[in-house]
Amino acid sequence: MTKAVNLARHLTEQIESGHYAVGAAIPTEAELQQRFDVSRHTVREALRELKSRGLILARAGVGTVVRARAPATSFMQGMGTLEEVIQFGEATRMKLLARETVVADEALAGQVGARPGQELLRISLLRHRPREALPAGWVLIYLRPEHADVVGLIEGAREPVVRLVERRHGVRIAEVVQQIVASSLDAAQARVLRSRAGKPALHVTRRYFDAQDRLLMATVGLYPSERFSHNTCFRIQEHRERPKGTA
Repeated sequence: MTKAVNLARHLTEQIESGHYAVGAAIPTEAELQQRFDVSRHTVREALRELKSRGLILARAGVGTVVRARAPATSFMQGMGTLEEVIQFGEATRMKLLARETVVADEALAGQVGARPGQELLRISLLRHRPREALPAGWVLIYLRPEHADVVGLIEGAREPVVRLVERRHGVRIAEVVQQIVASSLDAAQARVLRSRAGKPALHVTRRYFDAQDRLLMATVGLYPSERFSHNTCFRIQEHRERPKGTA
């Protein structure tokens, strides 16, 4: 096992245990070099691995900080285009249920990629497919307070909330981190979704970041399994060996 892999594993364990909290800075490259007696290249390889898994990010004026306590996914990394990720939002209509201002504690910060203590606007809404009475899902959307003006546009919009934020505020999404895990509905969730407690469901979390790794928006959705599916197509490119003697 390489030194970079060992260092990445150690830092991951420190983050997952809470030794480095979400939003806290981890040691600098120079400090890690000295502490573990490794090269600068080894440190950068280890940090690159943690960043690719969504655990850390570089924040201007602060350094490298913890983005989440757990990897974005335990078995696969990478995704298609942003259009593929948000296409479900374009095919549903939304009904606003509630809105409130919340301050992210460590648990919420870790879930949505915010900083502990960061103020967010939380919107609760139901998603419906066209001509279907039962909701396809229940979604909590977390917005930055300065983007609150999009709330009044949500129910009448024919575009996803993330597109409203981009268009109204001139920001641009550069990265989406998505996690889909199996879940089941508790009694309160089942009532909102007009389903049954214990019913299998998919828990879908998406975190939207700009090019500077700043959180622009996050969504936490709960979808009864019979009302939602996530389909992905991977195209395999055939590997062709170069003829001998070619560069």
